[in-house]
Amino acid sequence: MTLCIYCRKPKSKGDLTLEHVIPQFLGGACVPDEFKTRSVCKSCNNDLGLFVDASFEKHWFVTEKLREIHYSTFDPSQEVGLPLICMGHSDLRPPMMEEGETCEAWLGPLGEQIYWVRKDDSRLYWYSGGNPRTVKKAASRAYYLFSERSPKNPALSLRAFRDSFAGRRVRKIMCTTVDFDPKVIGFSDPDELDKTRIDYILRNCLTKPRRRNRVRMYVHYDVRFMAKLAIGMAHCLFGERVLSTTYANMLHKGLWHRPDEDVPELQGATDWMKPRDPHFAKVMGDPDAVTIAIVPVANAVAVNLNLGESMNWSIQCASGESLAPEDIEALGMGRVIVLYPQLHRSVDLPMVDYIAHKIGNRPHPKLTEIGAMLNRNRDYLKSL
Repeated sequence: MTLCIYCRKPKSKGDLTLEHVIPQFLGGACVPDEFKTRSVCKSCNNDLGLFVDASFEKHWFVTEKLREIHYSTFDPSQEVGLPLICMGHSDLRPPMMEEGETCEAWLGPLGEQIYWVRKDDSRLYWYSGGNPRTVKKAASRAYYLFSERSPKNPALSLRAFRDSFAGRRVRKIMCTTVDFDPKVIGFSDPDELDKTRIDYILRNCLTKPRRRNRVRMYVHYDVRFMAKLAIGMAHCLFGERVLSTTYANMLHKGLWHRPDEDVPELQGATDWMKPRDPHFAKVMGDPDAVTIAIVPVANAVAVNLNLGESMNWSIQCASGESLAPEDIEALGMGRVIVLYPQLHRSVDLPMVDYIAHKIGNRPHPKLTEIGAMLNRNRDYLKSL
């Protein structure tokens, strides 16, 4: 039997599965195998993916920052559609919406408007795009309008429309009159309900150009995620011994924190605390990457997570009571993993080499190579 590092329950080999302790939405599939483990049960892998990883990933600020990172590889000649921007819950109420449904507003790359009528989830109210499990199973409808800028490069709009809401049961309906058959990019012919809603949407969008959207926030959206990341990183770096300490128990409480409970006093800082030291986030990050640093601090080890140079979290992952001097010495000044999820690549390097590259003293070959591949079309959308 093996103890699952998250629920701490003994599990048989058949109950265990591969876990990326750095989640795949951050680029965890391309990190060294050192940060993948099979000491996680299938139940935790599934449930924590929905209630912990997605709680972080689907929070509006994180979703939009990851979208910005993915935009760094934009190439107008490629067939890949740019991701839509979630604008929150719209004040529009299309006719015959059912109880428990919401109308979520999205924007396309050239200002196109999309209104997605889907089931809401009061438990996961801050998730952009709703409950990931529900939207894969429950049928929904989305209504698309081109913008005044769309004719400047219609292919951008069409690709974004085609690739939007992939993997979800979304019936796509075109509201704008077009001179082609939208079914070729996955749209459906409107039924009577759709026609009624199209009339409502066009009437409201034309007569009331200003819309009032609401973005829902949950202040502690990152508590469980950072505790989970700390537990996973500590286990991969130092083994099971670091998960049986007083501080590890506090991390465990953080992982299983409930909204009606007091937040455990974990050692670290959240992104909300960033104004205390705004320069730290810039030093520890890359505008086009996810950066994870492993750093020895005051007889302990901390993990720093940075998204796009502007969002930053830090948390102690292992306390001195479980670490030997050689554990700290092996880290030297620290270690940095720079992840480029948009390229499915990562670079693992010592902290001193990362800082030297960051301040321009000694460019790192791999980081320089990847940097040259990004933002080649940064100003393209602005020029349209």
